Amino acid sequence: MSHRAYLYNLDTPSIAEDSDTIMMEWKYEMPLMLQPLLIEGGFVAGNNYNNHVEYNDSGLFYNAKPGIENLKRFYNFLEAQPGLIENIEKFKEARDKLFNYLDQLDGTYFHLDMWDIFNMDDTPHEEQAAEWLASIAYNNRIITAAMDANDISLLNYKNLKDVSPAFTTFSKLLNYEDYEYGWICIYQEYKEEEEFKLFEENQLWGFKNKEGEVILSPQFDEFYIFGHHDLAVVSKNGKYGYLDTSGKIVIPLIWEDAFDFEYSEVAVVALQGKTGLINTKGEQITPIIYDDLKSLNNGTCYNAATKELWGVITATGKVVIPFEHENEIEEGYGYYHVKIPGQKNEKIFNELFNYLGEFPVSAVENIEGGLLWIKPHQGVNSNAIYKKDGTLLVTGFEKLSRETNFPDLLVIRKEKKHAAVSRKTEDFVLPFEYDAILDIGITQEGYYAYTDQALVHQGNKKGIFNGNPEQLSWLIPLDNYQQIIWLEGPIFALKKNKTWAIANPVSQELSDFIFDLVIRKPGEDGCGYAFKDNQVYTISENSITPTDKEIALEHASADYAYYFDEESRKRLISYGKGKQMTDQQIEDELSDTYTLFEQGEQAYEDEDYEKAIYYYTISSEKGHNPSINNLAHTYYSIEEVEDHDKAYFWYQKNALTGDEDAMNGLGMCYKRGIGCVADIEKAMYWLNKSADAQVAIANNNLAEIYSDESLPAYDLDKALVHFQLAEEQGEPKYTWLGYLHDLKAAYEKALEYYKLGAEEEEEVSAFNFANLNRKGLGTPKNIKRAIKYFELSAELGYPNAHIELARIYRNEKGFQDEKKAEMHLKEAKAAELEIPEDLLGKKKGWFGF
Repeated sequence: MSHRAYLYNLDTPSIAEDSDTIMMEWKYEMPLMLQPLLIEGGFVAGNNYNNHVEYNDSGLFYNAKPGIENLKRFYNFLEAQPGLIENIEKFKEARDKLFNYLDQLDGTYFHLDMWDIFNMDDTPHEEQAAEWLASIAYNNRIITAAMDANDISLLNYKNLKDVSPAFTTFSKLLNYEDYEYGWICIYQEYKEEEEFKLFEENQLWGFKNKEGEVILSPQFDEFYIFGHHDLAVVSKNGKYGYLDTSGKIVIPLIWEDAFDFEYSEVAVVALQGKTGLINTKGEQITPIIYDDLKSLNNGTCYNAATKELWGVITATGKVVIPFEHENEIEEGYGYYHVKIPGQKNEKIFNELFNYLGEFPVSAVENIEGGLLWIKPHQGVNSNAIYKKDGTLLVTGFEKLSRETNFPDLLVIRKEKKHAAVSRKTEDFVLPFEYDAILDIGITQEGYYAYTDQALVHQGNKKGIFNGNPEQLSWLIPLDNYQQIIWLEGPIFALKKNKTWAIANPVSQELSDFIFDLVIRKPGEDGCGYAFKDNQVYTISENSITPTDKEIALEHASADYAYYFDEESRKRLISYGKGKQMTDQQIEDELSDTYTLFEQGEQAYEDEDYEKAIYYYTISSEKGHNPSINNLAHTYYSIEEVEDHDKAYFWYQKNALTGDEDAMNGLGMCYKRGIGCVADIEKAMYWLNKSADAQVAIANNNLAEIYSDESLPAYDLDKALVHFQLAEEQGEPKYTWLGYLHDLKAAYEKALEYYKLGAEEEEEVSAFNFANLNRKGLGTPKNIKRAIKYFELSAELGYPNAHIELARIYRNEKGFQDEKKAEMHLKEAKAAELEIPEDLLGKKKGWFGF
């Protein structure tokens, strides 16, 4: 049986209503792509549909409206991450369908029903519900942190809880072809195109084909839709029969009532107040003698009543449950039950209609293969399993294991010892002699694959038993193994006396016990890793060979923390690096990229650039884009660690992945000849790609190239366009913006930018703002304001302001002050500026000489 999670949109928790909408039916999990819907107001209450237990407190409920907004934000965030989405057109198609679907929902709550999955564990449902509530909240905190920081690297798959083990990274989950970028999770009811359409004229009914052509003109009082066998019930003058899709009556209108051939080739008809069964040819399968007939099990059998007593007949008319019950027989999952007047217990029949006994329905569970499990109930403290013929297979045991997933075997415990029973043979394959019988399922292509091979514990011994009822045998006989791991197919790893060997029971091959450690591994290039001293070997079905060092490093990364424990990752790192490493170095290599990035940021802020490079390098080697950019920038701009070749290498590496910030860095390398031959065309190529991605600094860098008279690209109009784009993107260069408007004699706009630059303490902006005020360009002449901003420019370190102040104090009427003029000329000379001729001599006094 598949264990499924259901998601609904509804208004009233714990009460099913016609307006409820089923949104999802998904195996084993709540899909990560839809978890952002479950962001606000989470609480646990009774399920709306899986509520057939007395104590039902295991449904999860969330507010719908904020969830929809949050999921839209999540998808928009994903779309904005460069290089994340492999097929952007399919992503947009899935996004649009999902957004449109959600916009049609009008229920107050999202309801997550995991009752079916909770049945896989003996933990009470309400406890499992609380755990899932916490897990979903935890995952959403990680997702929200990534969205807030606009950093997809924070969405580290290994840190998420209760997500599909089929994937190792979020990117692989997102881009999995059959996942349709999350749209596949939405439940879509199958709607078969109607081949025929009924229509009415003068209160009579006929039908047309899908092209609108009339097949049968209106002539029946009642006309029901065509069923699975292309037959429709019709009536005229109170008599019922059947019509086929050609319009021909195939079963005459002789019945007082008739029902569809809904599930099988059998239908219920009525005549003279009694009912019976007919086939699609109109032939009677049973006499028309029953007071009532109701379909059971998709029409394979029928509840039948006669003389006020109920029984069950098959679709062939055979009586399989005698007519001796006052109440209708009801259908359970894999069994039938009927109430006994005045009693809580009910009569229980298995799916083959064999009678088991009287038990409460709550104690009955189908364990497939025709077997039923009767759990402890009032007055009965032990368990029992009944065979297909209704007789006991085993009774008196304490527990049936829900933790195993054998296709055939059932593991049961009695007096602390375990046994195994075959569903197929309805017999014991292992007696009550073992301390544990466990399945050995492992991931294959990302999914768990189970067989009836069992890991068996008996005292200090372990072995592998093949529980296939047609091949019962010990693949690996019980021995004092400390551990046994199934790797793939017939390959096992055996641990004895603290060392490991590789075994193939089919070919009867066994390596020596020489390995320090053996672990499973993902991928197509083998099924396990074997460690010996400083070496790592890859195990496949046919060989044991040295591991590729690059693959070892990849598997040591945080992306594979789901597969490997920390000790295994340490050994993979040491092997992959090919050198001895300190424990701290190994710990750093194991850190996730965001932690390394933060450590690098802190070291950079502390001006410990060697340490910053150390952390940035480890994170960069793991492919963390922000770390790569910071590493390149450090090599590019910090004098004490400057390394032009490395700056160029890292900028180029990241730019080729599509990182827009790295494209800007690479463009500047080409402009200045950092780690490469200066090439202004290549510089502009990369800067333009970065600018196209709306990187403000790239627009400013392009503008400065267009502003440089020495370069062939010199074009002040284009320079202004890019400076304005950078301003729109939040990084204005006010001095340049003012200057370019100044050149165009757009003095009012120039003044506006110069003023903004001065307020941000840009000395040239302050100088130019003062100059336009002194000359009265774009504003009335204002010497006081000019003095104020020339003084600000001088204070900010622009010595030319002293010359203009000297001019004002020597020449401007009403502001003449020779001492101040001389003071500013002295400051200009100290800055080694050339003094203009008009300021070389002293201003004559009123009387002159």
